[in-house]
Order: sequence, then C-alpha cells, then structure tokens
Amino acid sequence: MFTREQITAAARGDVKMDTVIEGVQLVNVFTAEIYQADIGIKENRFSAIARYENGQPDFKMEAEVVVDGRGKYAIPGLVDCHVHIESTMVTPDMFARALLQRGTTVAVIDPHEIGNVLGAEGVKYMVEASRGLPVQILTTIPSCVPAVPGVETAGAEFGAAEVAELLKLPDVVGIAEIMDYIGVIQQNPRMAGIVQTGLDAGVLNEGHLPRAGGRDLAAYLAAGVNSDHESRTVDEIVEKLRAGMLIYIRESSVSQFADIAAQAWQQLPYTSNIAMCTDDVEPNDMLHNGQMNRVVRRCIEEGIPAPLAIRFATLNGAQRFGLRDRGAIAPGYIADFSLVESLESMNVEDVWADGCMVIKSGELLETIKSAVPPLSKNTVKLPELTVSDFILRAPVENGKVTVTTMEMTKIGTTARGTIELDVTEGVITKLPEGYLFASVTGRHGQNTKPFVGILKNAGLREGAYATTVAHDSHNLVSVGTNAADMFAASQVLAASGGGLCLVKDGVEQASVNLPIAGLMAAEPIEQLGPKVEQFNEVARSMGVQVGRRSPSMALSSLTLTVIPEIRITDIGLVDVHTQQMIPLFV
Repeated sequence: MFTREQITAAARGDVKMDTVIEGVQLVNVFTAEIYQADIGIKENRFSAIARYENGQPDFKMEAEVVVDGRGKYAIPGLVDCHVHIESTMVTPDMFARALLQRGTTVAVIDPHEIGNVLGAEGVKYMVEASRGLPVQILTTIPSCVPAVPGVETAGAEFGAAEVAELLKLPDVVGIAEIMDYIGVIQQNPRMAGIVQTGLDAGVLNEGHLPRAGGRDLAAYLAAGVNSDHESRTVDEIVEKLRAGMLIYIRESSVSQFADIAAQAWQQLPYTSNIAMCTDDVEPNDMLHNGQMNRVVRRCIEEGIPAPLAIRFATLNGAQRFGLRDRGAIAPGYIADFSLVESLESMNVEDVWADGCMVIKSGELLETIKSAVPPLSKNTVKLPELTVSDFILRAPVENGKVTVTTMEMTKIGTTARGTIELDVTEGVITKLPEGYLFASVTGRHGQNTKPFVGILKNAGLREGAYATTVAHDSHNLVSVGTNAADMFAASQVLAASGGGLCLVKDGVEQASVNLPIAGLMAAEPIEQLGPKVEQFNEVARSMGVQVGRRSPSMALSSLTLTVIPEIRITDIGLVDVHTQQMIPLFV
C-alpha cells in the first residue's frame, strides 16, 4: 500500500521523485490547455507538475529516473465507460494487454454476453479473470439476461434478486446497459425491480435508449437511468444532453457516431455531460485502428478540440464512476498516463499505469495473465438437426404466400417488410435477389428446431454464414441462400464450440473458433486479429455487407430484441416497440 507521506515529501522537494517526464506537452483536461511541463511521479501518483515559463520549468525536480518527453504529448489514461470484452473475442488478460498498448487504463465492462450464455457463472468468471491486472477493470452487472424475456431464450434469466446478489461481487460499480427500455418506460415489474435494485444499492444504472425522445426520454430518466451510448442522430443527442443525460460518444466495429456527436456538440454553448466508450471492438479492428485512442482521434477529426476530446475520454468518465483520483495529470492523482507522438494520430508510445511504466515504444514490459484459467466447457448445445430443419415451410401446399421480412438499414437498425413468394409442395426454396433465409437455433439446451425467416440487405450472394456471436442471447444464427449450407455451417460451430463460419457448396470456406462460451478465445489480439481479418476477406468475396459493420459483426445483432424495429429469435419474429411476436406469414 502506498502512503501520502513520500508523495507529499517529493512535492515539497525534500526527497527525489521516482520518475520525472521532462519537457513534455501536457494536456490539461481541467482547463483544456496544452503547455510544456515536467511531470513528477512518486510511488503510484503524480506528485508535482512544473509548468515551463521562458523555456524553463517553474522548479527543478530530481528523480531516480528521468524520461525525455520533448516532442511528445502527455495525456491521462483513457477511460472506456462501456465495453464488452467478449466482443473483442479474447479473455480479460489478453484484453488488458491490448488496452494498455493503446493508452486505456480504466475499462468499465458489461459481461452480459457471457451472462446470457452461462448466467452467474459467466459473470463471476469475468470479474475474477479481470482482477489484479494493470488495467483497472470495473464491472457493471448485466440487466438484460435475456434482453426481453418471453420473446427469446438465453442460457439464464436474471431478475432483481439475481442482480442484487451479483452486485456484491468486487469492483462492481453499477447495473449494465438497461436495454429493455420499453420495460423501464412502461414500468413492468421485472425492469422496474432491476432499476430500483441499482438505486437502493447506490450504484449507477447504465442506459441504452436508441431513437427515443419526448415523453419516452423523460420517463426513462425519471425511472432512474441516466446515460446512453445508442444515440444515432444529432437532434437525438442534443435533446438528451439538454435533459441531463450523460452521452457516451461511441466508435465501435458495429457503430460509429463521432461525426454525429461532434455536430451535436457544436450546436450547444456548453456541454459537461459527454464521455466516451467503444462498446464492441473486434480484434483485427483494434489492431489496425485502436481502441479508445481511436474514439478520441475520430472526435478530433470531426472538429472537437483535442484537449476537450481528451477530457471526454478521461476525466468525464472517471467522474462518472466515482474515480476521484483518476482521469487527469495533476498532483495527488494516480499516475495513469501515456505519451503520444501527436494528438491527431493518437498513436501511443509509452504508458504508465499506477505509477509504473508498462509500455515502452509500444511494447509490453511485463507478462499479463489472469489469476483464473479460461472456461473450457462447450456451450453449443444443439438439438439433433437435419438439412430439412432449415427449410422454410409455408402454411399452404401450393400457390403464393405473403411473408413478413426483416430488412437491414444503412445505420444498423431494421425495418419490417413483406414479400410475396411461391410455394411448391409446402416449402419455399427460391428467393428474389437481395433476400436470404435466416434461422436461429437455440444453443442453450432448449432442444427446439430452428426458427426460419427471411432477411433482406445482408449482401450474401452464395452459401451460408453462421455465428454464435448473436447479441444478446447468443443463440446460433445461420443465414444463407440454401438449407444445406445453413445446416453445414451450424454443424461446424457445434463441433468447434462456437465462433464464426462460412460454407459454400457444403465446404467450409473460413471460420474463427471461439470456444470460450462461443464468444472468446484465449489468444492475444495479434494472433486472433489476422484470423478475423481473413474471415472478413472471404465474407466480402461472398458478398456480405451490412451498413458500416465489418463482416464478422454483420449478423451479430439480428437477434438483438432492443434495437428497432424488428428482430428474429429462436422463438420467432419480434416487434421491438411492442415486444410482441409477429406472424411470419401475413
């Protein structure tokens, strides 16, 4: 344990600093200034800052180690306010490695992906595997396991009692994104109880409120949920900021909204309620484009001044989660910071966490490993299946039927449509260009056959694409042009324990094995990233394209029953606004 005695003595100049960074350009997130300074570190904290005047520091600090910071910028450790480790497809220790190399020193995780597969066991694993790492990983307890009960089947079900018990785990700071916003607004007993559990425990209720305003926004805030990372238009962000909601600017592998957020910021005379998050970032995307440093870079590119963008990514997030001594470079604050070559590129060179240098010239200086081993059980529990289970059967023997369709939009939401199709001997086997068969098979031991529907605008021209990464219940999704390939792709994933798979003419074209809960692999992103990129290349060659998403994430939200307006689950088609089932045949 560190004490303040030595830190204070070093500030007075009575003892040497442990480390001094000399001549660096310091980004002051309190005043949105950048100026040259020497930074003194003693034990695990910043002890003193000496600002330069006329080319010299206000006072000279002696140190055991002196680092030349000239030509570099010092920024506080970045704070990711909402992220799913599972979407990075790696375990918590591999995740921490990747974060440090990109300047993130605090991450607030939501383990609801693994929670939907393994329930409390999965959440506890993520908490235990995240402890003792150089990155401070805080946990929010999943609120939506499943996202909407009654319209989908997950591997577990959390109510207020289960959430209350999990809130007792160490390093828990809140209840994770409360996605069943309709349930909160309408005050249904389950969601009202979960929100009240958070309020009673004195923790944060984290939000998820896409495309909502007016009375719905007021009701959500009044219920006790006051943050959001799902805002998709300028007007929506402005309205929420005016209402006092904390907005997380998000740049992920699925959704990129820095441009929209910057336009909203420019419309307002003053904004204090903005922070940042990454939400879902796949490993190859992180390798090429960064993590929280990418969010900052994108905001700067869109016109937010660099010191302010960095404040959104550091101090505002720290303050949100009650981290009073993190998020800034100032005396008394924990020495989490990085040196970057330029604010425009946000390329991280050196990183300190808790006062210790952990990254030098982009390379790790120590081994990072979780205290608990990765989970090893195969969680892909499918019923006995045949090709015929993936054929769309109609309620008539011959003739025409009108079928309800799910249509992907350019911004990642969905629209409800219809199409008239021919039926021959009770089945539909041919679809017009742009349409695909889409199935969801329960993989949590439901022992039910796939539900088969129709999807538009996914791009796939041939074969089939299957995945167990299907938010949030993570059942097995298979989309394709024919039943035989959909079946084959499903069987590959059942054997491997989950992941991503592409099949054409019965032959596997590409796959990514994710055997830990069908979501993660115990590999560093440097190894897993190229595998995902190779999968993406094959997927693109087969036509896969959904909005701004990468191919590996293209189908991940088809089953997400809290993003408007229509979704598909293991039970059937769901109207997100009413949370009611929709007939497949009109």
